[in-house]
Amino acid sequence: MNEIKIKLQFLIPSLPRAEKIVAEYMLSHAEQISDMTIAMLSEESKASEATISRFCKRLGYSSFVQLKQDFAKSEIEAEDEHNPKPVSANDSLVDIFDKVVQGILRSLNNTRTFFTKDYDRALEAIIGARAVYFFATGDSQANCLLASFKFNRVGIPTYVYTDVIFQYETAMRLTKEDVVIAISSSGRSINVVKAARLAHEKGAVTISITQTGNVPLTKCSDINIFISVVDTTIGRDSVAKRAAELAIIEMFYLGIIARGPLDYETMLQNTMMSSDMNK
Repeated sequence: MNEIKIKLQFLIPSLPRAEKIVAEYMLSHAEQISDMTIAMLSEESKASEATISRFCKRLGYSSFVQLKQDFAKSEIEAEDEHNPKPVSANDSLVDIFDKVVQGILRSLNNTRTFFTKDYDRALEAIIGARAVYFFATGDSQANCLLASFKFNRVGIPTYVYTDVIFQYETAMRLTKEDVVIAISSSGRSINVVKAARLAHEKGAVTISITQTGNVPLTKCSDINIFISVVDTTIGRDSVAKRAAELAIIEMFYLGIIARGPLDYETMLQNTMMSSDMNK
């Protein structure tokens, strides 16, 4: 699925009613958009030209013409031809591996379409934080532990608490000098949402990493980082989900090294020396 269609599907749940009509029409008539004028689209979708113009700007385009150009450039992909297929009993291990890789690559490419200036805001908040706290549940906590390890290596005090009550207690002690990164794929994990809301109320900069826009977690976050995951597994537990989260964490880690004010090269050299002492 191309980038425009991914953005449309992502935005639809949170759009005003009039703009939702435009988005739904574009999704169901994607092949025709590049050949239409704004007047034609208005007539066919029953939405006003002003509504269409507002929607184009919401997507980041200066005009409908610019949006049409992107529709024309994009290859309209059929979902059943390009998305990773579920694993079957007839698959060899090589086939299964290829499907895993395909799902990860597709998820990372889809996630790339959601990049905004909020990513830079999040990085600036992390670099300037007194401390960073990760809130998550389930297997997302493994990614949080890795993030803690990496951020601490470059001098940013970072903490991960797996106990739910301790997450709440910690959130209530935070201030505007602290940053919380809350990870919930669904955006509805009750424990994560409650901890993030408490931290937000105390003034901490709250960053969410989630798949969905119009959910409880994003409503109590200052900055929202979105991932898009292609998951064809029965239990919806594909490694692609964790890979997208890890890519975001690695991006911030490398961003800290590239843009932060400290001598990170010396810090990392000292870390390597301490690791060598244990060999």
